[in-house]
Amino acid sequence: LGAAIDVFPVEPKSNTEEFVSPLREFDNVILTPHVGGSTIEAQENIGREVAEKLAMYSDNGTSVSSVNFPEVALPSHPNQHRLLHIHENVPGVMSEINQVFSENGINVCGQYLQTKEDIGYVVIDVDKAYGELALEKLLQVKGTIRARVLF
Repeated sequence: LGAAIDVFPVEPKSNTEEFVSPLREFDNVILTPHVGGSTIEAQENIGREVAEKLAMYSDNGTSVSSVNFPEVALPSHPNQHRLLHIHENVPGVMSEINQVFSENGINVCGQYLQTKEDIGYVVIDVDKAYGELALEKLLQVKGTIRARVLF
């Protein structure tokens, strides 16, 4: 169970301004910035844009235009597994991730990292044969908040 919320009493004026809300602490809540629109057409366009952004994150891992999450734009790699790893933004996490892959013979084909405040978001493309093993090892990395195989 969770919630997706779009309107707040105080909203950021841009994606460079910090979005402050007590709801940010909950893992099962999606918070989107409210973008004003004074016409029905504008509201429809805004709804479509928000839905497209959520679909891009869900389908590809791309988090561009996120207000409260690190922004990563990602290419497609159809012959690989894509792993999403959200972690505490502390020294040593990336070193441990790469060490785990190296020790288990998992080839990293692509790696994309961004951080925002205390959260790190790394997307890792690995050879298709190692997707489940890579996820199992990622979940053991100290500082891991959440990890999953996207495709």
